[in-house]
Amino acid sequence: MNERTFKWNLPNDAVQKLVSLDKKQRIDFFAKLPMDNVPIGALMDFSRITIDDKGQVSFYITPQEFHYNPLGTVHGGLAATILDSCNSISANCQLDSGFLTMTTDIRVNYLRPITVSTGEVTATATIEKIGKKVIFVNGSLYDNNGKIYATASSTELVVEVPIN
Repeated sequence: MNERTFKWNLPNDAVQKLVSLDKKQRIDFFAKLPMDNVPIGALMDFSRITIDDKGQVSFYITPQEFHYNPLGTVHGGLAATILDSCNSISANCQLDSGFLTMTTDIRVNYLRPITVSTGEVTATATIEKIGKKVIFVNGSLYDNNGKIYATASSTELVVEVPIN
């Protein structure tokens, strides 16, 4: 049996800090965010996040055996989690201070299996529409050759959060 341990920092004040930031500051915040300050990123072993100055978000992960399901491929939950994280961060980079988003629904389409031999995969999000109450986001998960393994469409609810 193999064993794995991981460490993370609980970002206790991250929500209050994040909600006080404007769009540009949010992009900078997420671009500099260490993965060990994202507990789900530490658990799933996300390697990094990149964000361009327009808020185009990409997450990266190299599949490992501990991501496998009983069928010998990466569990679909990994693709769903990285796509949800990417779509959500992308939506949050579109908001001004005082607002955050939460995923209300996500639909993932699995196009082909992912294995360790796939190598690093990248999730990239594209904002489709920004409304007053919701943001619609599409994401793709692809390898270094551009082959797409999964896509996701999500609806992100815009929530007003008081700034303390």
